Amino acid sequence: MRGIFLTGVLQAFWDRGYRPFKLIIGSSAGAITGTAYSAGKIHLARDAYFTKLLTAEFIHFSNVLNYHKNVLDLDWMIKTILSEENPFDSKTLRKSIPVLITATHCAEYNPPKTVYLNSKNDDIETALKATAAIPFLYRGFVNYRDFSLLDGGLLDPVPYQKALSMGFKQEDILVIVTRVKGYRKKEESFWIKTLYESYYKNPKYRLLVQVMENRYIRYNTILNDLEDKFQNINVIYPPDDFIVNRLTQDQKKVLEGFEQGIDSGKRFLQSH
Repeated sequence: MRGIFLTGVLQAFWDRGYRPFKLIIGSSAGAITGTAYSAGKIHLARDAYFTKLLTAEFIHFSNVLNYHKNVLDLDWMIKTILSEENPFDSKTLRKSIPVLITATHCAEYNPPKTVYLNSKNDDIETALKATAAIPFLYRGFVNYRDFSLLDGGLLDPVPYQKALSMGFKQEDILVIVTRVKGYRKKEESFWIKTLYESYYKNPKYRLLVQVMENRYIRYNTILNDLEDKFQNINVIYPPDDFIVNRLTQDQKKVLEGFEQGIDSGKRFLQSH
C-alpha cells in the first residue's frame, strides 16, 4: 500500500507530460505502478488503491495462521486490475518504455537470486504477481518457466544498482522510494521469524529463510549506499509525515499518501 506515494509521483509526471525515461526498473508495487505508467494507464493503478485494494477481497488477515490460504490475494488483485481495460497487453508494452520487473528465484537447496523479467518479452500478469508475492503472506511460489518466484524486494528492493550495472550514469537515474529519508529496517521480531521458520520448515528452504531473516541488513546497505556512495542519483522521498504502511486500509491515509506523492512529483519537476 505504500506504493500509493509512487503512484502520486507518477500521476504528477504523467499529467505534465514528463516521460523522458529509457527504462523503468521496479520491485513489488513499484513494478506494478511503473508498468501502468509505461503503458499510459497510471489511472488504473491510482483507482485500484482507492477501490479494489481497500476491500476485503485483497487482504485476508484471518488467514494468517491458515497455511492453505493466502493473506494477500494477488491472483484476484492482478486479474481485477488487468481486466479493467487490459492495459498491459503485449502490443501496448512493445511500444512503451521497457520495464524490468524484479522477482526472487527460490531454487531448492540453493541461495535465492534476483531475476529481472522484461515487460516486452515475459508474461506480464505472471511477472507482476511474482514481484508482489510477499513470502508467507502469499502461500507457495509463483511458477514461471524454470523459476519458483517470490517478492522482488527480498534481494533488490530499490534496484538502482541494476541500472548502474547496465551503464547508466548516476545523473541519469531517478529513484522513487516509499520510506522517508533516513529510514532503516529493523531486524524481524522473534514472532515473525517463528512464522517464517514454521511455514518454510522444509530443509530445502533453509537458505530462503536466512535471506528473509537477514533482509534488513541488505536493505539497509542499499539505502546507505544510495545516501552516501551514490549521491548524484536523484531521489524522491516521501515527506516525514507519510504514514501509509504495507497493509494500510484507511482510505483517508491512502488519499493523503497519494496527495503527498503528487506534491513531491511537482516539486521535483520544478527543480529540474
